[in-house]
Amino acid sequence: MSPDLTPDSAAESSPAEATDAGSTDAGSTDAASAVASATSTAPVRPAGDLDSGSLTRVLAAGAQDVVIDYWTADQATAWTTTGEKNLQLSAHVEGGSEEDTEVLVTRFVVTADDGVSRTVAVEDRGEFALMRPFSYSTAFTVPESAPTADAVTLYVQFDLLVETEPGSQRYYRQTVLDTLELPLLQEASA
Repeated sequence: MSPDLTPDSAAESSPAEATDAGSTDAGSTDAASAVASATSTAPVRPAGDLDSGSLTRVLAAGAQDVVIDYWTADQATAWTTTGEKNLQLSAHVEGGSEEDTEVLVTRFVVTADDGVSRTVAVEDRGEFALMRPFSYSTAFTVPESAPTADAVTLYVQFDLLVETEPGSQRYYRQTVLDTLELPLLQEASA
């Protein structure tokens, strides 16, 4: 018993007040349970490589590095299986002992894998200069995914021809691979 209450004042409290106080607590408990249950059933989306809007990767390619900058103007955290997912990238070469060594991109390909199917999102063939001061830049759209997909994995491949020494016109092949994870939000069933 509280020191401010006398036995008489404690007895004066009405049973209705006690019931009202009890029902308020029960109502609060029920509401908290409903919120906790709704929160726990919502799927948690893992972090994706482009959630911040951009990403830079530095990948070894022989004596030099290929630096790839990826970005999107879209809100990557809101991507679903439907709708466009537009990406851009720019790649350039850094390092290496010979600045005049010719580096060519002969094939660039991005394959999208949603766990159900694989689709080529973009493929480019030719002989594109990649050595300083040049870069390889492109934009592409990731195709729609299977309705049950919860992520799309992008497999990025650059096939390079690297000159063995400046002016030799002799080349060796170097393949550079990268992977991007793009989690998808599940769309509500209609």
